[in-house]
Parts: sequence; structure tokens; C-alpha cells
Amino acid sequence: MLRAAKYIAILGLFLAAVAAVSGIVAARQYGNGAYLASAISALMIWSVGALSLLIVALAPTPQARVNAALLGMLIRMALPMVAIAYFSKSNHPLAAEGIVGLLVVHYLLGLVAETLLSVRLTLAANLKLPMATAAS
Repeated sequence: MLRAAKYIAILGLFLAAVAAVSGIVAARQYGNGAYLASAISALMIWSVGALSLLIVALAPTPQARVNAALLGMLIRMALPMVAIAYFSKSNHPLAAEGIVGLLVVHYLLGLVAETLLSVRLTLAANLKLPMATAAS
């Protein structure tokens, strides 16, 4: 569980860096409100990535970890896509600040980072399992 907390923190730091850079880039087109939109996007993507990592970390067996990874994928994809659909169709102030594009940027970069962390988490958990004997 400590490893999962470490990976969740790493994901958060990575997305904070992405938020800073993408906020600077988006502010050129959308103004200073893009910084807030970028921070909110990073927070949304971090929350679903953290939940996905936590689900994988709590799975007790290799088979359960496969199912947990699939559930994590569903969460990781569905919630950001709902947010993108909502902001695309609404007159929300964040939509005018470029949050849809920022969600896509954070999603894609967060997906790469979270997938790598999830694989490492799964491999580390599988290495802790007792070795099967030839008789079983």
C-alpha cells in the first residue's frame, strides 16, 4: 500500500508539472483563466489516475489485478470523457478558458504515466507472491 501511495504522489507531481506548462501555453490563447482550467484538469485526471492505482494496489491476486486494471481503465476513461462532453456542450466559464483541450492534454500524458506506474505496481505485487511449486 505504501508503494501505491508513492506512485499516486509521483503521478500528482507529474501532472502538476504538466499543468504548469500547459497553463502557460494555454494562457497565450485564452488568458489568465487558463491557469485555473489547467489546474482543474490536472486535478480531475490525477483523481481518476489515483483511484485506478488504488484499485490495482488493493487487488489480492494476479487474476484480481487484471480485473482491477480493467476497472481502472474504465474509470480512467469514462470520467474524463464525461467531463469533456459536459464542457463541450455547456456555457460554463471554464469552457471559454480552454478546459476541453487541457483535459485532453492532461488525459493523454496522465494516461502514459499512470499506465507505467500501474504496470510497476502490478509487477511489484506479483513478485511478492510465493513461488508456485512444480507439484501444484
